Amino acid sequence: MVEYLGTRYAGFQRQPGEMTVQQVLEEAIGAVTQEDVRTTGSGRTDAGAHALGQVFTFSSATQLPAEALRRAVNARLPYDISLRHADEAPESFHPRHSARSRTYRYLIWNRPARSPFWSDRATHIPVPLDHALMHEACQLLVGNHDFSSFVPLHQDTNRTRTIIRASCFRDGDLVSIELEGNSFMRQMIRSIAGTLIRVGLKKVSIGEFAEILESKTRTEAGDTAPAQGLYLVSVQYSGSSEQANIDVESGSWAAAIEETV
Repeated sequence: MVEYLGTRYAGFQRQPGEMTVQQVLEEAIGAVTQEDVRTTGSGRTDAGAHALGQVFTFSSATQLPAEALRRAVNARLPYDISLRHADEAPESFHPRHSARSRTYRYLIWNRPARSPFWSDRATHIPVPLDHALMHEACQLLVGNHDFSSFVPLHQDTNRTRTIIRASCFRDGDLVSIELEGNSFMRQMIRSIAGTLIRVGLKKVSIGEFAEILESKTRTEAGDTAPAQGLYLVSVQYSGSSEQANIDVESGSWAAAIEETV
């Protein structure tokens, strides 16, 4: 399991001519194992987005124990990528297909003055947000819905997804939007966040938010929120004790983020 600040990277997945988290991971693991390593991740993250619980697998003939391998790879990784946990996985395990759900969080720094500490790790909204209204709107997302209103027109034909849990809460100047779902489409969470921000600014009512969801029309929703506020928090696997989870209470969340600096 790997955590990273995505500011310097063009996302997790390898891309020609771009520096990505996957590329850096594979090079570090290969330097330790002396093998040509290819990893498989639990999902993509956008350019500039972050992760605290990205799960990935790779095959290796190394005789190093998992913990020794983790330490050796970490010694070769840059400051903004770190392996949190390593273990052997059964051959039947697939980090993406075996996942039951994923949890993402979108962070908003909500005070008049910007913060140099959060500039690359949260979206700055200087006008006060009504997080209670945003939380109320979040509840409309829970369940099985066609999320066409929140994805680009060229996305998958089947845009129906299940949101298991949705919430918005404030911890001081930090407003967090959290969504757990069976899967998410490209820019879906950032588009939802952009629309929820309009709810928090009282530019979109709860009723209008419901209409936007039902319209299945991308132009009805708000702008796509910037990538620097988006985090892959955890991936849940059925019947697994090694879910990529962290404590997501607001106070410990802030502490966990601070530890990555």
